[in-house]
Amino acid sequence: MDIIKLLEKINCTDFEARTFLALLEESKGVSVLSLSKKLNLPRPTIYGHIESLIEKGLAKKGVGETGAVFYAEDRENILSIYSEKIEEMKKARESFSEALNNKKFEATYQPKFIHYSTKDAAKSILRDVLRSRENQTYWFWPIREMVKIIPELVLQNFNEERVRRNIWINVLWPSKRKIDTKKYPLLGPWDEEKSLRRIKILPENIDQTLGYAIYGDKVAFISSDRENYGMIIDSRELAQTLKAQFDYFWKISKVMKQKNN
Repeated sequence: MDIIKLLEKINCTDFEARTFLALLEESKGVSVLSLSKKLNLPRPTIYGHIESLIEKGLAKKGVGETGAVFYAEDRENILSIYSEKIEEMKKARESFSEALNNKKFEATYQPKFIHYSTKDAAKSILRDVLRSRENQTYWFWPIREMVKIIPELVLQNFNEERVRRNIWINVLWPSKRKIDTKKYPLLGPWDEEKSLRRIKILPENIDQTLGYAIYGDKVAFISSDRENYGMIIDSRELAQTLKAQFDYFWKISKVMKQKNN
């Protein structure tokens, strides 16, 4: 993940993040006028960005020979900001959990059908798989399509947390939708025992771009970027039907040769 995306995690706007990067490149400090020319933005706008960065602890002000100059904050101070945010979120989670436990609510209805139409659909679905804690899950996974719509870091975090929770994935890759695993090191390791992942390659005549996962009584669908949606259906009948189809495909598919990377 690049620095701009990381800064957005602590509530920086895209332009504030770009101003911060410009400050990073000027280790001896830089004036607002120079930043204005460098970023092709008016000085009042630059002032606004810098003030916001200073409030967030990401920049600081000094005095040079020609007036005020600005610097990116020291790396250690910036890392401490992230640590503080993490601690704040932990405390907020604990307080929220305590508040929920102390308050009486009517039983929560669990919907049978959840539809997602945002770019974070896959992320929400993968989170639901982790929450299920099913020991064995089954995936019809057109991997080439999935890596186009799911950020690699999201897949990496999912796989790491899945292994920690001892969740196996049994995966079918359509032959026409394979990837070169060497180009995706963050999705590794590809060793079966280390990754808790079994992969088989479907016959050439079986192909689709819609991915799905079966876990417990749920089936989750993730479309390709052409339609961009996801949904979770909580249905034992549907799960059993697709699992029977999956088992048949599993029998006629070939084990993927694991890569040592």
